[in-house]
Amino acid sequence: MYDRSKSIGASDAVHIHAGDWAALFDRKQATTQPEYSLAAELGHQLEAFNIELFERDTGREIQVAFDTAPPVRMAEFPWCTYLPDGLLQQQESDDITIFDDEFFIPFEAKAINMMWQPANLLRKYMPQLQHAMRVMKSPYAIFSVIYLNTKYEWIKVEYDEPYDNALFESEKLFQFMLERGIRPPEYQGKRKGWT
Repeated sequence: MYDRSKSIGASDAVHIHAGDWAALFDRKQATTQPEYSLAAELGHQLEAFNIELFERDTGREIQVAFDTAPPVRMAEFPWCTYLPDGLLQQQESDDITIFDDEFFIPFEAKAINMMWQPANLLRKYMPQLQHAMRVMKSPYAIFSVIYLNTKYEWIKVEYDEPYDNALFESEKLFQFMLERGIRPPEYQGKRKGWT
């Protein structure tokens, strides 16, 4: 398991975008421990089933077994990391422009309360998906969701460069503060007009 305290991963992007900078900083500095989350534990336990549902739905294979692997790092910003739930190999039939000989598509699996509306759920996890696509240099990601006890769906999410650029600027500022031990104020990221 890699040391998450010195890097910013995809799940951290959700907290940075939401303005939870002070709480995230405290966890990274080990001054507080994250509270146990049944929802997060369910999501983790159901990842394999989530992948199985996607593969059954699409006939496409997801590569897994990343728990013991080091994260993918951006070469120019090695603190910017991504540890995937799974990766989907790009195919020519994906109807996308191929810029590299081969690339992999981030696969993010969630198990969610059935009360979530898909649009709100996508809005919540968009920072995680955009961060993953940035690190993987991927034009899209797969967001695979089990709505507990009701339904399953997966969504192809396109890379949004303006959204991700704004997110990345926030991540860089947070990393600057983290490296220098400057605790962000409670309101950091929560000001009116914050993207």
